[in-house]
Amino acid sequence: MKLLKLIFLFVLLVQALLIQASLIKAEGTESPLVVLKYFDIGSFEKIVKDKKKQDHLVVFWSITCQPCLGELKKISKLHKQYPEYQFTLVSTDYSLEKETIMGILQDYDLAEVDNWVFANRDETKLRYDIDPRWFGDLPRSYFFPLQGEIKRLRGALTSAELLALFQ
Repeated sequence: MKLLKLIFLFVLLVQALLIQASLIKAEGTESPLVVLKYFDIGSFEKIVKDKKKQDHLVVFWSITCQPCLGELKKISKLHKQYPEYQFTLVSTDYSLEKETIMGILQDYDLAEVDNWVFANRDETKLRYDIDPRWFGDLPRSYFFPLQGEIKRLRGALTSAELLALFQ
């Protein structure tokens, strides 16, 4: 029980810091606003179908996953360098965390990529709809090359690995 309280307090602290950081950043720049789409049963199939015309990386992440946040930072750098690369970012946090999620995406300058958030509290059903072999480990990515087979990727990718996917 004490561990749950500590985790809850940690999440609240992180949220407060992220909101404060996004407010400070908002005063000095004109960044585009983050638009979050709601991810539910069938959304993964829609994303895949909509992005079929070029190489595309779908990344599942969470606000409480440190490796995920590190990977978002790498994706941000790659996106700035190669804006033509297609990314879809899906937060596995429930949509009640929307403000925190948007703050993180804004901080990493990822407002212009395709951003989604789990809309259903039943994560198990959503994960099964995405990939029956996925049990919730994060970060989790799926690379859809224009030609070739889909790559299922577990764990945080290095900058070199991210770049190599699109080469």
